[in-house]
Amino acid sequence: MTYSRLQLLFVASVTFIACLVAMPAKAEKLSNLYTATWPVDSQATSARTQAIKNSLQQVLIRASGSKDVVRAPAIQSALSDAESYLRRYSYQRLSAAEQMIYEKPLLLKATFDQQSIVNLLKSASLPIWGEDRPSGIFWIALDNGGERRIASDQTRSIVAALDIAAQSRGLPVSLPLMDIDDQSALEVADVWGRFEAPVEAASKRYGSDYWVAASLSEGSNQWQATWKVNLYGQTQTFTTSGLSAYEAIQGAVNRIADALASKLAVVLSEQAQEVLISIENIQDFESFAKAQTFLNSLGMVRSASAVEVSNDRVLFKVESLTSPQNLIEAIKLGNNLQRSEPSFGGYDTTNEQLRGDFHFVWGQP
Repeated sequence: MTYSRLQLLFVASVTFIACLVAMPAKAEKLSNLYTATWPVDSQATSARTQAIKNSLQQVLIRASGSKDVVRAPAIQSALSDAESYLRRYSYQRLSAAEQMIYEKPLLLKATFDQQSIVNLLKSASLPIWGEDRPSGIFWIALDNGGERRIASDQTRSIVAALDIAAQSRGLPVSLPLMDIDDQSALEVADVWGRFEAPVEAASKRYGSDYWVAASLSEGSNQWQATWKVNLYGQTQTFTTSGLSAYEAIQGAVNRIADALASKLAVVLSEQAQEVLISIENIQDFESFAKAQTFLNSLGMVRSASAVEVSNDRVLFKVESLTSPQNLIEAIKLGNNLQRSEPSFGGYDTTNEQLRGDFHFVWGQP
C-alpha cells in the first residue's frame, strides 16, 4: 500500500463514517448511562430525596462497572449530597408489567452531570467504564407448566425483567424477534439445552458481541435458570435462582456485567500514553475504517489514528489513558482482532516504527 493510498484512506474516512451507522455494530453507545430510575410511592419530598440518592448510586455502579464502588469513602460522601450531581428529574407512571417487578406505581427518572461523575471517579482513583458497551442477544427458553417457548420481544414480562436488570448495569441487550428466520434457525430444545452451534448460528443476524442461552422455569418455591454465555468465543455455564423471574435474570445480568467490566473498566490517568498498534490483513478501506472506529470506541482511548501503511499492514498511534496492558486486554475483546506475533516477510521494514508495540490480525476468528 503506497503513501498515496494512505492519503486516500484519510480523505475517505470522513465520508465512510456515515456508512458505518448502517452496519451491524459490535458495541453500542449508551445514551442514558448517566440517567437512572427508581420506583416511588408518591412525589413527596422525602421519597424524591431517597430516590435521587438511589439513582446516583445506580449511575455510579454503571459508570464504574462495579457494585463495590459504593463502599469507597469518596462515593459515600457524594451519595450524602446526591442532588448536587443532579441535572434534572421527572416522574412516569409504570406499566402493569413494570409494577409487578417494582411494586410501586411511579418511577422517578434522574439525570446526573456526566463530567461531575467522571471527575468523582477519577479523583477517587476508581475505574471508569465508557459509554461504548458490548451488546448481547439473550435466548431464553421458558417452561410454563411443561409447555416451553422461546421468549421474544413480545414476551412482556421477560422483556420488562431483562430491560430493568440490564439498565441497572448499563448493558445493551435484546431478545430475539422469533420471526420465521429465527424459527427456522433453531428450536426450543436447542435453547433449552443450550446447544452452542444452533444458537451461535441464529445469533449472527443480530450482530451482537456475545450471546446468552438459558432455560428458565418456575419451581414450587422459586424460579431456577441455567445459563450459557459466549463472551468473545469463550463459554461459561452457571445457574441463578430467585423468588421471581426478574431475580433469576438479574443474577445472570450482574454476572455478565462483572465479567465485562473486569476487562473494560479501568482507572484512567490524566496523562495519555502513546501506544503503537500494528494490524495486518487490512485489505480494503472498509476494514481500515472499522479497525480505526473500533480503537476510538474504547473508553480508555483518547484518539487513534493511522501513521504508517505498508501492503496490508496499518500502524495506528493510540493515545491511551490507561496502561498498555489494560488497553491490549480491551482490544483483545474485539471480535475482528486477533493477537499475533509480527511477521515481516514481504513488508517494507525500512521504517522500524511500522513494527509497532503490539500486533494484531484483522478478520473474524
